[in-house]
Amino acid sequence: MALLWSGCGGGGQEPGPPAIEHGAAPVPLKVVDDNIRHDTLLIQTTFDVGDGTYVMVAGNVDPTFEGIRLYRYALLPDSNARILAYSTGGYDSWTMLPTFFSISDPPGTHLILANFGERESWGQKLLYMDSTFTDLGFLDVAYPEHINEGDTTYLKRTNIGPYGRLALHLDTAVFTFETDSLFLYDDMAGHNDLIVPAHSIRYTYHPDTGLELWQNGQRRAVKRPS
Repeated sequence: MALLWSGCGGGGQEPGPPAIEHGAAPVPLKVVDDNIRHDTLLIQTTFDVGDGTYVMVAGNVDPTFEGIRLYRYALLPDSNARILAYSTGGYDSWTMLPTFFSISDPPGTHLILANFGERESWGQKLLYMDSTFTDLGFLDVAYPEHINEGDTTYLKRTNIGPYGRLALHLDTAVFTFETDSLFLYDDMAGHNDLIVPAHSIRYTYHPDTGLELWQNGQRRAVKRPS
């Protein structure tokens, strides 16, 4: 899988979409209590990566333009943190709640779907985490949850990350969603705010082509991170 993250073109034929099949479910990293002293960060949640490092979702106590981020750190004996890496900011988003997918080669690496939004989900930022965080693009999808309150039913767009499934095919990562339907904010073909069958949607990432949306077998490029 090293080529997948090299960012270097292979010069060969661009990959076509593999047959629909669900890959691996997210890895359930343990959520732990705040375990560091940090006067400048407001911590939302912390995950134990299992290798002596942690990932926290946090923002500055005094808000900044970049907003919240993911921080990977090691815990020092005096309960201070040695920050190892941090992601790009969430800007207007209130959350960057991560869903982790393990990659065996190279060991200790993960793909992350980080949920963006306020009261509802705006979609998922795709990040690659090794010794740093690399922004790979944005998935314009959410989970369409139907909420019943008395005699009223309404639609709420929530975090689809836990429904994500990751399959690795040589140097291509394929995300599908193991649910009946999903909310697609942008089909990259001029249509917005659609509820579509989940089996009709997949996202692929390849270092030559970047992140791409496939809908019913039709391939559409996703804007690359700036």
